[in-house]
Amino acid sequence: MPTVEPVRDQRALKEFVRFPWRVYRNDPNWVPPLISDQMKALDPQRGAFFRHGEAAAFLAREGREVVGTIVAFVDHRANEYRGEAVGGFGFFEVVEDFSAAAALLDAASEWLRGRGMAVIRGPMNFSQSDHGGVLIAGANCPPVMLQSHTPSYYATFLERYGMEKHADFYAYRIFRHQIGENLEHVPPEILHVAEAAQRVSRASLRQINLKDWDREVRIIWHLFNETLKHFPDYVPMAQEEFTVLANSLRRVIDPEMALIAEIDGEPVGFGVAIPDINRVLIHLNGRLFPFNWLRLPALMRRIDVASFKLMGVLDKYRMRGIDALLYLGVIRGFMKRGYAWLDGSVTGEYNLMMNLVAQRWGAERYKQFRIYQKSL
Repeated sequence: MPTVEPVRDQRALKEFVRFPWRVYRNDPNWVPPLISDQMKALDPQRGAFFRHGEAAAFLAREGREVVGTIVAFVDHRANEYRGEAVGGFGFFEVVEDFSAAAALLDAASEWLRGRGMAVIRGPMNFSQSDHGGVLIAGANCPPVMLQSHTPSYYATFLERYGMEKHADFYAYRIFRHQIGENLEHVPPEILHVAEAAQRVSRASLRQINLKDWDREVRIIWHLFNETLKHFPDYVPMAQEEFTVLANSLRRVIDPEMALIAEIDGEPVGFGVAIPDINRVLIHLNGRLFPFNWLRLPALMRRIDVASFKLMGVLDKYRMRGIDALLYLGVIRGFMKRGYAWLDGSVTGEYNLMMNLVAQRWGAERYKQFRIYQKSL
């Protein structure tokens, strides 16, 4: 019978972080995370999450051998904003043994009960936008950045444990030939609406200025928080936290696909697609040093996928075609840079408009993820 123990020191944390290599050792589509990034994220002294939350990591063992991992966490800022008592679980990895999975979930649930939580929800790595959910469909290709990738038995284990669906999320993709080298396959109404946005609303697009990075990050942080607040699971992101995330992506941001919409010089919306860094990480086996950093320039040049991660328009400027203008602007940058296909992820099932837009463009829904929950 597996036993579960808390992670109390660096040695146990290293075992925790390295365990997924056992689960995915025969899976060619798994993208190993950087070990150093995982160690930092789970360190209360260094991890960004611990500025507004608390967490506990657990290992499951059969004898001395690790057979599973889980982190239970409480995001105090999110609970205060939503008026909830929801605890999360993430970094959930386990061999194909339900007793090990149940023991891990029991430990996480007990820890969350001790902090007054009424619901356990996950898996997610501290937020549903970071490796949120288990993979329900679409395991036949590697995930893009921030997407989860899990064995099929994870969903079975969670449901057997008594968890129920909280929400599904989708990833879409579209290939160059579906767009057309001269944009000839773009839906005509998109072109017309985008043209009207420029003519009637006087909207224009500009690229992010990498030389004025701090100012641009502040602008997009403001737009990010203001344009996403109508979604059910929205929680405002602190400027410091957003800046840390933005800085981590600075080296891969392509200004051709990172756009701000303005009216009379005022920022009113934004759209950002990012070259998929997972196409690099899949070759590094979790380590940059001592030699993998030498391979980075060549691997970066081989990235053939971009991921459309962020888009929003301020409420008072919606329904003016500015979203169509941003879609079109990012698509033009994507085509110009020569990428093979564009990912759009993740989109909640409740985001009806984004799902309709993706379908209208002819995009394929190629992955599906599910977040579960259970009353405590």
